Amino acid sequence: MDRINFTDGFRSKWFPSLFNQLETDAPNYLSYIWPSVIKSIDTQGFLNSALYMADMALDACELVYDPQTDRSDLMLQGMTSIEVQELETVLDLFHYVQPQVLLIGAALADAFDREQVGGQGSDQLRGLNNREKNHLITEVKMVDANHPFFSNIINVLQLNEAPDLYRALGKWEFAVNIFWDELQHLATYPDFRRRGRALYYYARAGSKFLAVPLNANSSSLKNLGISDEEIIRAQQIINDHVPVLAMMIMHCTAIRLALGNSTREVVQS
Repeated sequence: MDRINFTDGFRSKWFPSLFNQLETDAPNYLSYIWPSVIKSIDTQGFLNSALYMADMALDACELVYDPQTDRSDLMLQGMTSIEVQELETVLDLFHYVQPQVLLIGAALADAFDREQVGGQGSDQLRGLNNREKNHLITEVKMVDANHPFFSNIINVLQLNEAPDLYRALGKWEFAVNIFWDELQHLATYPDFRRRGRALYYYARAGSKFLAVPLNANSSSLKNLGISDEEIIRAQQIINDHVPVLAMMIMHCTAIRLALGNSTREVVQS
């Protein structure tokens, strides 16, 4: 299949590793689910759910996180104001898009064991807003997921490779080091961990509100001629990525909070 066009999807040049791996290892599965998925992504109700999740993360971060780092620390390390703005633009993209990717990933995870997911959401279409237009011209340079720089992040988070968020911030290594010195300890706060799990379960529960029904259980996929091996691989990829996405929403929110951004998303009507 052709690479997914995010102009018609998540309105972003970021190609999430969830879909990158599906494209590589489960292309027939991805070709089947994407036409239905993109119709749900293109609705206002879907975006509203994602914005609500972003505010859920902010509530929890403000409760437990008192940042000891701010933009002045980045400037002292030699970052220019333009570079800080570039970093904040990438953070804004992830803050806005990660919850959307999580919602879809959770729905796909749910679909393997259900006759159908979705179909209960509004089909009101969403437009292309100015924020999304900015995201579409924002270059996201992803550092290699297994770069030695990420070894401590990978070990502490108990992952196989660096998450997309940190890969996208990797070009500013010293900034990541400053943030990570604090963020690596946040997982010890029960409220922080609980909210990360809550985002995961909220996304799973919200799968029924996708506007377009999705039939993607194992039996349906087999009937389409998709092999058992590809189905198992697709399910493994999705199950591996969804919890990480939930936690990275929390990390992205915490970094933005350290930089002074505590603006809540206004759910659009």
